[in-house]
Amino acid sequence: MSYNPYSLYLLFLLSYLYGMDSGRMSIIPEYDYNGVTILISGQRDSTNKGKLLSVTVPATTDSVLRIFTDNNNEIYFEPQNIVVRNGDRWIDFPPEIDRYSFMIKTRSFSGSGRRNFNYDLIFSFPVSNLLLEIQQPLGSKNFSHSESEATVESDQHGMRSYTVKLSQIPANEPRDIWIKYDNSRGITSLALLAEMMSTVPQVEKEVEPENSIIRHKLYTWEPLIALAVVTIIIAAILILLKEKLMTKTCLNCSQRIAAKDKFCPNCGNKI
Repeated sequence: MSYNPYSLYLLFLLSYLYGMDSGRMSIIPEYDYNGVTILISGQRDSTNKGKLLSVTVPATTDSVLRIFTDNNNEIYFEPQNIVVRNGDRWIDFPPEIDRYSFMIKTRSFSGSGRRNFNYDLIFSFPVSNLLLEIQQPLGSKNFSHSESEATVESDQHGMRSYTVKLSQIPANEPRDIWIKYDNSRGITSLALLAEMMSTVPQVEKEVEPENSIIRHKLYTWEPLIALAVVTIIIAAILILLKEKLMTKTCLNCSQRIAAKDKFCPNCGNKI
């Protein structure tokens, strides 16, 4: 099974950002495949040191991987056994680990259409604080979930996350978590993101030639026309000035005479 860099980065955050008495669970339907991924991480409190801790997994679980790092902070995935007790399916946290992080993968949905996911969550130990996050798949319709008090956030691609903070969860008390939505195309969020990104360059290429033609008309023809108009106006002014300079008026009868004339052609007055 392959994992994309986004998932690894998310898992790294889940493994290290949460301290004592705290945990986080992210339920991510149809992100990189057509099933549900559940990421759970946390740390034992002082009362649970050295004890065997357990949590249930969904009935449709296909595989469970424990996530851990070595001294070089390299991330590794180790298959985890599923144990059936009292009709429920459980995974156990080894007593020797203080900080735990697991990835749970369910079986894929078949085809397209209506999706229903149910998770009867039970901890074998009391949990002081749990941050529960449910992610809505891109392109899903009629999305609903069990956490009515959750707050909603949306990223730049329109992907929504519903988050609720749970406190003082008793041991062995079931919590019913469910998700319902329609996926008419049967496509994952990752595949839909790839579609969205692939259409951006094509749109830019279609728009660019039209803009370049407009720029060509603007920067070539309009300045030439403006320059011609200005040239005509300047030429007319020069002609008028030249004519004014080339003629003068008789002081006796006000007759216009040429600059070269020495006598007025009208009254014979000497200029």
